[in-house]
Amino acid sequence: MGFSVHLNVQLKFYNLPFIADGGLDSRQAIEKRLGTPRQLSRKILADYSIKANDQSKKDGQPASPHSSWRVFWWVLIAIITSPLTFGIGLVAVVTLIALAACLFGVIIGALALVASLAVAAVATLYVGIGLIATEPMTGLFYGGIGLSAIGGFMVCLPLLYWLVRLLAQAIANFAKFVYQKIQSRREAA
Repeated sequence: MGFSVHLNVQLKFYNLPFIADGGLDSRQAIEKRLGTPRQLSRKILADYSIKANDQSKKDGQPASPHSSWRVFWWVLIAIITSPLTFGIGLVAVVTLIALAACLFGVIIGALALVASLAVAAVATLYVGIGLIATEPMTGLFYGGIGLSAIGGFMVCLPLLYWLVRLLAQAIANFAKFVYQKIQSRREAA
């Protein structure tokens, strides 16, 4: 509900008084200043997602990963559809996608590390329990390693979540930076 209310407020801003005050008297003049309706809607959605992301940050903590990824995607769409020169838009899009791919690779690597720790914990615990009857000391050794690995897994889960939130917010912040630079360059032109 908040999204539609905020979007309606944004749309009312671009209504007739704004167009009249800007001296925009034809469709071509309006589209030159504001872009096509599709481009304007993408800009409004990107602006809204940036504001929502900024508001969702609390006490210096990064915003939720969902909010951060939404900023990234809406900014990427707004850049792609904005009436920029081809070079600036292409460089911005490629840079954003490259950064997102690099950070996504780090996230996948961290997930694989935590998953391998979980598999190792279960395997060594299973071997330790299986060896208890025939080789008690070896079974206890492997059981201890398995329990230690389970402890490491439990410690890594919150760290992994924190890492994902931090990297998602880093991508969102970079997307906001690029978007604001492009918008200021567009307004100056």
